[in-house]
Amino acid sequence: MDLGLKGKAAMITGASRGIGRAIAATLAAEGVRLSICARGSEDLEKAAAELRAAGADVIAHSADQTDPAAVERWFKATVAHFGGIDILINNAGASRQGGIFNLTDEDWRAIFELNFFAEARLARLCAADMERRGGGAIINVASIWGREAGGQPAYVASKAALIAFTKMLARELAPKSIRVNSIAPGSILYPGGAWERRFKESPEFERDFVSHELPAGRLGRPEEVAYAVAMLASPRASWINGASLVVDGAQSRSIL
Repeated sequence: MDLGLKGKAAMITGASRGIGRAIAATLAAEGVRLSICARGSEDLEKAAAELRAAGADVIAHSADQTDPAAVERWFKATVAHFGGIDILINNAGASRQGGIFNLTDEDWRAIFELNFFAEARLARLCAADMERRGGGAIINVASIWGREAGGQPAYVASKAALIAFTKMLARELAPKSIRVNSIAPGSILYPGGAWERRFKESPEFERDFVSHELPAGRLGRPEEVAYAVAMLASPRASWINGASLVVDGAQSRSIL
């Protein structure tokens, strides 16, 4: 099926590796023009070079998503290069280990700044441009741990806030023909990712985790999340708005 994405312009955060990089590659294969961003310039440029070698139209901009001025510069550079924004993928995120007695106020602020406020700021910037262009799609990468208990408390709280924000923003922007959805991935394995590090540290933990938490007997792959993102970005998904799409191989236990 032709997803109707050819020639669209997309901004993707956290695009140097893992899920973000897979999203970039999947959208590029559909003919989407890409503006990719990450903090680390070396990995970002490597990702951009590989995408260009595959025929993609790509610009890369290194920026910390928690720096509003840097993000605005990226946004303006993208609009100047492509003429506007059709798709925003808010993918950058992180977690910190610890519970209520271990995390400081600054730890909590840092997690919410990256996992929630950065997404809200970039959505505000892009939504104004999308309205000017007659519509668009915003996809926020959340987590199954924003829908039910699991993972680290600050991470869970920030992702739950992102899912709630997504629903309300969808209702606000629907009259402007801008759709807003979230993706809720389960545990995804990729080189350099948190799960790879944990499993290398403890093969026993890997066996226990997979056997108890993953009915399919494996973790997900970045491209499996990317395919779902491409579908939601497509105008073919015109009536999917305000949804939180779980992509987890039946890992989560919530029935909602």
